[in-house]
Amino acid sequence: MKAKLKHIEKERNVKILYACESGSRAWGFASPDSDYDVRFIYSKPIEWYLKVSEGKDAIHILEGAFDAVGWELKKQLQLLKKSNVPTLEHLFSPIVYLEKETEMIRDLRDIASDCFSSVASAYHYLSMSKKYIEKVDEDMVKLKSLFYALRTSLAARWIVEHKTMPPVLFAKMLSLVADNERDEILELIAIKSIENESYFYPKNELISNLLKRLLVENESYAKTLPAGNPDRDRIDRFLYESLTV
Repeated sequence: MKAKLKHIEKERNVKILYACESGSRAWGFASPDSDYDVRFIYSKPIEWYLKVSEGKDAIHILEGAFDAVGWELKKQLQLLKKSNVPTLEHLFSPIVYLEKETEMIRDLRDIASDCFSSVASAYHYLSMSKKYIEKVDEDMVKLKSLFYALRTSLAARWIVEHKTMPPVLFAKMLSLVADNERDEILELIAIKSIENESYFYPKNELISNLLKRLLVENESYAKTLPAGNPDRDRIDRFLYESLTV
């Protein structure tokens, strides 16, 4: 992985500050044929920032199972300021491939925590869970879609209960469900670990009822949650100091 990241740096004339895994591998329920969803933050030479015209601020590389997406540092901060959920998740991924500036990334995580909006993030996960729940209300269910429905539903529930960012690792959110529901989900994780992403599984009434219950509860409480509190001066200072060291 580090060789691939070094190649991107050289080819695109960027400095990769941080790179992690996202998607099912980071969430802890990958299938044998799951892609490597690499996400990274990079900076450009200082001349890039001193142009009147805005330059391209994202990189996307798809090579077979290697799916890499990177955001330029300023773009990353703009997204964090809006409590963009994917950019928040990436900074707290349990699988980190590269972290060149440890202190810088620690400060960036602090900024992300300040920017985190419980209400915006809960509605993001709620919207995603609605989409996936519609896909799994059939006699035969794609196991991948079922886990996407579970993850987004539990993430929204975590925010409702704790008012904090939900864990990226899915298993850490299973404290939110009953023991029999947790045991059933763990069995499904074991099945998913040996079956490909296209695998279909008979509808599980216990999990189906859990998803429907979470949807109702999350919708009831999401609007009562607090917003984020981004410190714009701190964000601007962080960008300047990061680019001028």
